[in-house]
Amino acid sequence: MTRNLFSPVEPNPAEGVAKHFVQVWAEAVLRQAERTREIRQQAAIDSRNHEHNEDWSASAYELEANFRAQWAEEHMLVWAVYQLERWRARLAKERGEKAPPENQALRDARNALEHLDEAHLDDDGARSPVAKGGTGRALRNLPDGVLRFSLGGGKVFEVLDAERLDEEALAVVASINDELDDQAMAMYEDLIRGC
Repeated sequence: MTRNLFSPVEPNPAEGVAKHFVQVWAEAVLRQAERTREIRQQAAIDSRNHEHNEDWSASAYELEANFRAQWAEEHMLVWAVYQLERWRARLAKERGEKAPPENQALRDARNALEHLDEAHLDDDGARSPVAKGGTGRALRNLPDGVLRFSLGGGKVFEVLDAERLDEEALAVVASINDELDDQAMAMYEDLIRGC
């Protein structure tokens, strides 16, 4: 069954569609921020226990699995927040308003992750495959032109504060709270409270 999710009486149908996708991505950010926070916390607990040689500590295999899960969750959070920013800008355009400022660090991280498969890879990280030209520009925008294969503390994907990534994502959601329904706002409030 095909279902039209947009109001047929919208004076500007493009605005209705843009508002819909703002909510789609805001809700995705909320879900992803929660998942990212959970895996980040579990990885930190397992790593700390492993370092202290606790009897119940995670194995090297489990630590590696945590890394893979955290990498993917952080990547998906970056993507969701980036999509939310893009749709907020489109909604502003449809309303004849000025678009909110773009987060350059978020854009750099998203671009580097999108083009990671084109990079020169080694054990330490990914580097631009060429010094100049079209290929590898996204990686060259990162500090030292390198996307390091590490997580935990410091910067995520070289440019985003690991401890603040989900907080920044939630701040983007808060900035468009008038566009969200009650269920999404309740989810947001729970995440802010740490529930």
